[in-house]
Formats: sequence, structure tokens, C-alpha cells
Amino acid sequence: MTFSREPQQFTRKQLEKMNQAVKDGDKDARKCIIIDNKLYDVTEFIEDHPGGEAVLMTHIGKDASDVFHAMHPDTAYEILANYYAGDLLPEEVEDDRKLNIDENNNSIKFAAEMRELRDKLKNEGYFHASKLFYVYKVLSTLAICGVGLGLLYAYGRTSTLAVVASGFIIGIFWQQCGWLAHDFGHHQCFEDRSMNDILLVFLGNFCQGFSLSWWKNKHNTHHASTNVHGQDPDIDTAPVLLWDEYASAAYYGSLDEEPNMISRFLAQSVLPYQTRYYFFVLGFARISWALQSLLYSFNQGAINKSAQMNLYERGCLICHWILFTYCTIAWNSSLYNMVLFFLISQATTGYTLALVFALNHNGMPIITEEKAEKMEFFEIQVVTGRDVSMSPLGDWFMGGLNYQIEHHVFPNMPRHNLPKVKPMVKSLCQQYNIHYHDTSFFKGTLEVLKALDVTSNLSLQLSKKAF
Repeated sequence: MTFSREPQQFTRKQLEKMNQAVKDGDKDARKCIIIDNKLYDVTEFIEDHPGGEAVLMTHIGKDASDVFHAMHPDTAYEILANYYAGDLLPEEVEDDRKLNIDENNNSIKFAAEMRELRDKLKNEGYFHASKLFYVYKVLSTLAICGVGLGLLYAYGRTSTLAVVASGFIIGIFWQQCGWLAHDFGHHQCFEDRSMNDILLVFLGNFCQGFSLSWWKNKHNTHHASTNVHGQDPDIDTAPVLLWDEYASAAYYGSLDEEPNMISRFLAQSVLPYQTRYYFFVLGFARISWALQSLLYSFNQGAINKSAQMNLYERGCLICHWILFTYCTIAWNSSLYNMVLFFLISQATTGYTLALVFALNHNGMPIITEEKAEKMEFFEIQVVTGRDVSMSPLGDWFMGGLNYQIEHHVFPNMPRHNLPKVKPMVKSLCQQYNIHYHDTSFFKGTLEVLKALDVTSNLSLQLSKKAF
């Protein structure tokens, strides 16, 4: 189905037909989304979407109002206006309004309340960052690096213990850079997005060795389709780890009738025992992400297609590895200490990042694409997230991501305000019977391991059937 660029009125059935044509692979099919009861034809915009193509594709043919408002600044509305194609028919809008007052539909009423809360919090300044907080966070994080490199420089040639301590400190520095890069990546600090990106590339690419564009491409899609099977890249970790029955069925179902030796080995002798090697794998997380970042940056380029950003990103990544290699070789007296420093720094970051990431959503409900289309954005964000109650030291260690539910419903809110809004969000969830999961670090980790164990047993059964 095609339509002109002149504004028209559309029914949801027309939109469904357009969306089905896209799913069927029709090259001429128009890609449209609904925002605030208006239809936008984004066919020509997808490749230029600053947040990546994948995140926009997850909402083609759907109402993207809440996810759009949650993840975009006011300036995005000017860009959006260029792709306006028409409105939903007035009677369909009226039908939606009737649904919103349906006393039996808690999800819709909850979403309406969350929108009101978001507007209220914006008016009260909760989305404005404390610049002093972020100055403190950046300087204190860089100070950790100074301590780690200073220790290596002063004692790395004479003391293996100093090398071990330095490697651990640098690993913690990289982890803390990750949390700060995450904040700036969500544009939590500056209203001028370019300022956030400059600091994001400095902290992420140069200090930490992770590409801004690689991270945004994955992370934006994760926020738009959290724990949605087939859409959220954060739960697509096969064949290393399988987190749910959908991933297990998809992986084993994808094996050929005569799989190669590696696929057969993984399916029979590795994945059914993933709980046993889970903590071993975490140690390799940082080096894996760093390699993916390099490959993405030099193969795909900057996510916003900017030549300047592309050069800045690649230059910072190269400088990161030159500086790290120089410090590793020049400030250690033996090959043994060089390898030790490398392994400890990489493994420390891998463990301290991955343990936090796993607590965010792993072991929480996985939603099919069909079910997600019938759920409200805010409900999905709450029921798939896990808050972790921590001390102030724990808040620092987890970079504020222990307020995962609050972060997902308000991704642009500065982390220092998340504890303040937690009681408000939790209260609304209780009022509308939306499951809000709040636990401890230890119990949350056990939940993650239990989810892995359940999937391990399923993998064992599937492997027996497959072979």
C-alpha cells in the first residue's frame, strides 16, 4: 500500500497492512510509526536516525509515543515534523480515549499516570542535572586512574604486588568510566547533546576503550524493546549464554540437521552446563566488548554518520590502546608482570561491569514480540527491570543502575535524582498492581543463576532431542 505525501487520515487497519508488507519484505512498503495519534512516514529517515537504524525498526507500525518522549529532546520534534503523513481517524482516537478510562485495564491507567508523573517531574526540575555532581564524578573517576597509573609507574618494575593492585584499580576506573559514559550517552548532564557526546567519547572511547556508536546502537534498541525476544540485543548472547526458553528453542531450532563439529560441541557439551562456567566467562567480557567496539567503529563508522565524530571516535580508540600498551610494557619489568597487569585489569572490569549488567534484567520476564505489541511501554519497562537496594557505597559501585526501573521509565533523568523518584514510581506500581521487583545484590545474583540453571536444564533436554 502506498500513499501520497499530502496529510491524510488513517485507520489502524491501514497501518497494520503497511506493517505486514514491511514484515513480508516488500521493498516498496512504507515504514510508518504513530506518535501522539499522528502518523509519520520514516522510510527515508531510518538510515539517518541518530540513535541507530535498529531502534527505529523495532517500532515500525506501532504507537511509539511513549518511547519517543522518553528518549528524545524537544529539538527532535522539529525533525519529526518533516515526516508527518497524516492523522488517525478521529473516531479511532476516541476509541483509544475510552480504553484509557476502562477501570479494568490497569496497564493503560498506569501508563497515563506515568505520563502525568513524567510531566510533573519535568516541571519540578528532576530532569535537570547538577553540574557540580558531574564535575565531582568526572574528577574523582579520573583520580582513580591517576592512583592506578601512579602506582604502576612508581613500583611496577620492582613489585608484583603493586602490579596486581594497579591492575585492579585500573579495572575499577574503567568500570566507573562505563557508568559515567552511560550517563552522558543518555544526555543526562547537558541540554546541548554535542557536549554530552564529547564527554561520552572521551570517557568511553579514550578512557575505557569502548565505542560510543557501538554502545548506542545496542543500548538504544535495548531501551526501546527491553527483554523483548528477537529485538533486545542484550539478551541475544547465544551461543555463549542462553537466558530463556525462547532463546534456547531458537538456538537449537536453528541447528542444521548435520551441524558442524563446533555447533554440535556447544549444543551438547557447553550450553547445558552454562551455570558452571558463567563466572569464568564474565572475566572475558571487557576484552570481548572492546574488540566488538573496534570492529564496529572501523567497519560501521559513527552512528550519526558524522565524519567528525567518526574521526574523533577512532582517534580516541587508537589512543586508548597505544597508551595502555605503553604503560603495560614500559612500566613493568618482566613479561610475567605485563601479562599479569593486562589480565587483572581486563578481568576486573569484566566482572564488575557484567555482574551489574546481569542484575539489571537477566532472570526477569522475557516478552515475545506479539505480547509486547499489546503491552504499554511503561509496564514493559517496570516488569522487566530489577531494582537492587544498596548502601551509598553500593550505589557508587553500580553507578546508579541499581535504580534500573526508574532509569528505564525516565532514561534521561540524571542518576542523582533516581533515588528521589523511586518511591513515587513504586507507589504507582502498587496502586495499579504492576509488579515492581526490588531485591538485594545477593538475592538478585541468585535469581540470575537460577534463570541460567533453568535454561541449562532445558538445553540439556533439547540437545538430547536434537542429537
